[in-house]
Amino acid sequence: MMSSDTWLIALLSFPTVYILFTKSAKFRYIVKFGYLFGSYIAMTPILALLCLPWARNPQNGAFISKLMKPINKVIGVSWSLEGAENLRCESGAVVLLNHQSVIDVIALFEIWPHLRKAVPIAKRELLYSGGLFGVCCWLVGTVFIDRTSATSRDAVNDAGKRAMTTGTKLMIFPEGTRNGAKGLKLLPFKKGAFHVAIAAKAPIIPVVVSQYNFLDYKFWQFDSGKAVIRVLPAIDTEKYDRAHIDDLIKLAHDQMQDTLQELAVKKDQ
Repeated sequence: MMSSDTWLIALLSFPTVYILFTKSAKFRYIVKFGYLFGSYIAMTPILALLCLPWARNPQNGAFISKLMKPINKVIGVSWSLEGAENLRCESGAVVLLNHQSVIDVIALFEIWPHLRKAVPIAKRELLYSGGLFGVCCWLVGTVFIDRTSATSRDAVNDAGKRAMTTGTKLMIFPEGTRNGAKGLKLLPFKKGAFHVAIAAKAPIIPVVVSQYNFLDYKFWQFDSGKAVIRVLPAIDTEKYDRAHIDDLIKLAHDQMQDTLQELAVKKDQ
């Protein structure tokens, strides 16, 4: 049995939590990320069971995206998608996204239904992450790469060729690491995604997510806000070979950098 003091503390905690959430940026930051991580971990057994009969099917991600959308809305971030028609090409493709935060997974969920058949490329360590999260990643068809392995490039290139024959899109963060710093500056792109595109002769679809002005790791800030996702027209890779990979990287980087700055101006207006 709970004592009267315990009941009183429990009752008082609700207005206290509300006040802390509205007044303290750090508390709000902790609550929102705690909610996201807790919700995703809680959902993984359900998602794993639903996807198990169709394990590794590249359409699983689009299905999961629809289930997760109500959960993602709770954090108070609204998403708008521009250029969705550029995601609906029939062939396989390499989809590039800028990488700012762990909440980029929500951006993936926003575009996944339009891609229909798509799988992420991720480092192998994700497969062994906590709970069943890694299992869910495997079930949706994620291509895991071991960056320490000399054969990782061949494995990813083979995945690119299979994607072209099945009309599957490979989703990659070419910066290779999170870039949450403010200032609208993309990190240099790793070459892996471009080797895949050239080897498979797959078009590249650049996707730019506007800077998360509502999120700041340094100052523990996670407010409500808006994010814009803009999909650019596909880049044809037919004329590129490995000798000219730097030209292809520069083209994609310049397009995405310019778009990132354009979205910042649009949001300020």
